[in-house]
Amino acid sequence: MTVLGDDIAAALPELRAQAESLMVDACKVERPDGTTLDPVTLEEVPAFVLVWEGPCRVQRSGALSPREQSGAAGYEFGVDSVLAQLPLDALDIKRGHRFTVTAVGDVSDPDLLGLVATVQANMAKTHASKRTLVCEEVTA
Repeated sequence: MTVLGDDIAAALPELRAQAESLMVDACKVERPDGTTLDPVTLEEVPAFVLVWEGPCRVQRSGALSPREQSGAAGYEFGVDSVLAQLPLDALDIKRGHRFTVTAVGDVSDPDLLGLVATVQANMAKTHASKRTLVCEEVTA
């Protein structure tokens, strides 16, 4: 008798390959690392260290609804939810890391290029076929 868990474990390599075949864009994930001096403006700006880079798939999601915020002096900005799917070997990605789309595939929406968002959650699970990050993009 075959146990369902054994069947799933046997199918996972193929399912992971199928998931990765849909990752036609490229991205990088960086962690904050203090500040550095901008050589042009001479202002202190956030510094980042590369955690991972490679293929990805990006989706807008209703998981976190878009919302309008009012900041200092009444400045309006929006917060949009983004789901980023990466290969399962993308490790050590944490809340607060920066996710950036660095290239888009021929079939992708060109508006995704340059998207920058902050990781809010790494949706780790048993029997995963891909790594899914829940991110927030702040737009002016």
